[in-house]
Amino acid sequence: MLGLKDIRRLWGRWQDSRDASQALDSLLIVPDVSASLADRNRWLVEVAYWLRRSEKKSPNKSSGDSAKVMTIEEGHPEHARLRAFLKLLDQRPEAKLKIAKLLRSILKENDALSLLCDTGVATKPSFWGEVVDRIQNRLIAPPPNKPELAVLFSLGFVGEHDASWVHDLDASMLQSLHDLVHFEEQVSEASSLFKDMAEAIHILISYIGASGLSYSVRSRLREVSGQHSPFYRLGKLAREILKDEPRLSEHVYQAHLKDFHEVINACYVACDDVYSHLDENGVSIETVFQVETMRLRLARVELLLNAWLYRDQTENYAKLVADLILTVQGHRSIRRLAEQSFALLSRKVVERSAEAGDHYIAGSRKEYFSMLKKSLGGGAIISGTVYLKFLIVNLGLVRFFENILLAVNYAGSFLLIQFANFTLATKQPAMTAPALAQLLDGVHTKQGLEEFVDRAIALMRSQAASIFGNLAMVVPLVIAIQVGIMLLLGSPTMSAVKAQAIFHSVSPFSAAFIFAAFTGVLLWLSSLIAGLVDNWFVLHRMQDVIAYNRRINIVFGDIRAARWGQWWKNNISIVAANVSLGVLLIYGPTFLGFLGIGMEIRHITLSAGQFAAAATALGWKTFLMAGFWLGILGVLLIGVFNVMISFSLAFNMALRSRDLPALDRRRLYSAVRGRIKADFKSLLFPPK
Repeated sequence: MLGLKDIRRLWGRWQDSRDASQALDSLLIVPDVSASLADRNRWLVEVAYWLRRSEKKSPNKSSGDSAKVMTIEEGHPEHARLRAFLKLLDQRPEAKLKIAKLLRSILKENDALSLLCDTGVATKPSFWGEVVDRIQNRLIAPPPNKPELAVLFSLGFVGEHDASWVHDLDASMLQSLHDLVHFEEQVSEASSLFKDMAEAIHILISYIGASGLSYSVRSRLREVSGQHSPFYRLGKLAREILKDEPRLSEHVYQAHLKDFHEVINACYVACDDVYSHLDENGVSIETVFQVETMRLRLARVELLLNAWLYRDQTENYAKLVADLILTVQGHRSIRRLAEQSFALLSRKVVERSAEAGDHYIAGSRKEYFSMLKKSLGGGAIISGTVYLKFLIVNLGLVRFFENILLAVNYAGSFLLIQFANFTLATKQPAMTAPALAQLLDGVHTKQGLEEFVDRAIALMRSQAASIFGNLAMVVPLVIAIQVGIMLLLGSPTMSAVKAQAIFHSVSPFSAAFIFAAFTGVLLWLSSLIAGLVDNWFVLHRMQDVIAYNRRINIVFGDIRAARWGQWWKNNISIVAANVSLGVLLIYGPTFLGFLGIGMEIRHITLSAGQFAAAATALGWKTFLMAGFWLGILGVLLIGVFNVMISFSLAFNMALRSRDLPALDRRRLYSAVRGRIKADFKSLLFPPK
């Protein structure tokens, strides 16, 4: 039976095995060409691990390891090891011949088309099918006896710098590798690599043509379609170029090459047209996935054609192999697939949020006072929401119906605030963050940085005004309603025990901050849902579906149907944001409860209203309670966490969607801090 030491030893060996490699002397024991394909493939994989080995971690060192005589060069240590290996083979012609025959047999017996055509390019027709395929590839490594070069790349090139060192191989080393592969080559041993390249180009072009002429792409092209489409012409030109050996000296052949490159460029332009159409008319993940796959195949065609045409330029092979390594590694990445497919959709969602969020940033004094008045109205409605919640909870309904009524209460209140043109403070950060992120493109200039700082200060000032306005109305109004109920009924709406529990729920010494942060996540999710629903509405042209629906036209008439469609187009994101927020605030904690995660909601305006009701129910003695004063601090900190979390998530999403390079955030923060120190009043009240 295994003891604890044995388990630790096995675990250590398992961890070391990730980067373990054989000694060079062991690699010189080369399998014969008559050995099984699995043994030959495994030998080549071990060579790749030896080239990438780390001297500090690498086990299996022997006194005869020739790698010790090698001086590690600056840049890529793999180059030094490879150069030493090739020099050693020059000194041992028998070993060199055996390895050359082995390499030729591997190239000949492993299918190259799977590597050249499919590796790194999505092979499934849909996004979700490709996700499942990549998860499977990530969890299950292919067996080395599978006769495909793609398997060798997948098993051998697993280092993050493999593509880099292969790409940077110099001409002398590339020539040495070429000479090794063809060392004393017989006619029967010659591989059909160039034939496979030509066939791979034809296959890739057939894929590109099928995707480019499909309805989802063709219907989004503004000018070219059918036989005039570049995707239609691509195959014919490829047949002219690849039907024989390269004839670079012929004028007609050069003309065909020029036409081919022009058509390739036209295909890229067509892909951009599809993206422009999606950006204007709603984003389809499946169409984005299809176009991204086309672009990858177009780039692969260019690399393959370059290597096929200019066979004496060995650097083309290094570029091709480096690209194949990158795509092999990228093909295992689900994150990269999601980034490629969701980038346009996330940008569309962010832009939609930015349009809405720009209205929540008050720059002038007039806008500031308008924001303050709107927040007072929002606080008034929330005071009613608080007491309606008390009523629903006191009904004693089963949890299912209670949750439904609570979700309707929240969603209805939020919709009423929105359509009454009032504001709820905590809903703003998720909308205003994308509007602020749009200014980041110009922060490298002094004027752009000043504009960003001005907008950031205005955003913080607007948020402070909204929170103040909400609390300034909800607290006194809740107190007034509680006093009225006590005078009318002779007792408050809650017992002293319930009031004490509410005090504890907002105390800084409870889990209130964790719950407030969770509420901030839900606030951000509601804005995300709003953007997704708005994109779906536009993508499927639901405005026209409603406007031209036959039965709606018969019942309400053409004019009302058109108005109804336009109303939904203008307000679908508003409805989706508020309804989803109401549902998330109730069913978010419920769902996590099913998973055994106890989570609650702490929303500053709702918490402030409940806290004020509890304090009033306890009477004058509440001022003598430590829980009351701690609760005031807790409510304010809940607001900070609500705003901070929702704003951070929205701002980071906006940064990612714009595909911006790493920004000097310290410079931005320093500029904002400098403005606050120089003019602190502007943080609370707008300058003239």
